[in-house]
Amino acid sequence: MSPVIEKPNNLIDRLLTSQILVGLDVGYKTIGIAVSDRSFTIATPINTVNRKGTNKDLSTIKVYLNEYEIGGFIVGLPLSLDGNENEQTNKIRKFCNQLQLFFSSPVEFWDERYSSDIIFKEMRRSDFSSTKIKKKLDQQSAAYILQGYLDNYRNSI
Repeated sequence: MSPVIEKPNNLIDRLLTSQILVGLDVGYKTIGIAVSDRSFTIATPINTVNRKGTNKDLSTIKVYLNEYEIGGFIVGLPLSLDGNENEQTNKIRKFCNQLQLFFSSPVEFWDERYSSDIIFKEMRRSDFSSTKIKKKLDQQSAAYILQGYLDNYRNSI
């Protein structure tokens, strides 16, 4: 089974018009959160959660997403540079099993290789301070992951 979804429109096409997608960049210490608009065109970063254990993390994510009607989650899957899965990939899959049960929403994966690096370089180029980059990097990475998924959807229809 390929870790990257083949046809993102399968999930989007099943959603109700009021639902949105949530992008997550799940790391060791933090989880970046982003949301899509209802037309599945734009991903917007909304916050970063400091990790405190899966159950607490999921409860905190739920607080940030309380005002949204969630149709599904797009989670960055950390693959090795050669495209193979690794120990971190397995941890993310386990987390996503809990995420799916907690929210009763489908989870799809998107290749996150280089996402944080690309966002970091872009923020540096835009003269963001190191403090601001550190504070916003994970939620911006979540938006980057989700935007990649949304762009792929638009290009596949």
